[in-house]
Amino acid sequence: MKILFFILFVISSALLQAAVPSLIQGKMAIDQKSFELNLAQTETATVVVFLSATCPCSDSHIPYLKKLKAEFPQIAFVGIHSNMDEDAKTTENYFKTVNLPFTVIQDDKAKLADTFKAYKTPHAFIISKDQKILYEGGVTSSAKAHEASHFYLRDALQDLTHGKEIKVKEVRTLGCMISREENT
Repeated sequence: MKILFFILFVISSALLQAAVPSLIQGKMAIDQKSFELNLAQTETATVVVFLSATCPCSDSHIPYLKKLKAEFPQIAFVGIHSNMDEDAKTTENYFKTVNLPFTVIQDDKAKLADTFKAYKTPHAFIISKDQKILYEGGVTSSAKAHEASHFYLRDALQDLTHGKEIKVKEVRTLGCMISREENT
């Protein structure tokens, strides 16, 4: 049994160190202008969060993500919209309306979702300047942010900004599946 737990620990640790791109780029969801963020040039780290224009779980976390960005202004945030079953007009209108304090880019053909292995919205990652995944998982412990009992992304950001090792590096992601070509 101890060997099984050790193997699972090694596998999960390896997954957290999966390669992520040094440059996150794409067209902004609200105006289709080009956007790029060089992770190595950020002040400390970057929160990458996969979002949906139609998922109620993703939508319930929008006010909370706004609060997190205000609470941690030294951390870069970028949203990624990968759902291929959500048309461009719906996506543009939604992200204009919610007015996030960070850029949301359109992930054509879910390439970034595949790279990050993001499967649900909202799915959050904290990425270090040297492209290591420091945290991966849900923003909170609930599909409805206002009902959450644990605030995983906030806790990880607090650890990071206080110079501590992030205690909880990976948690389950709750939300709607990111639709890709094969499941649209």
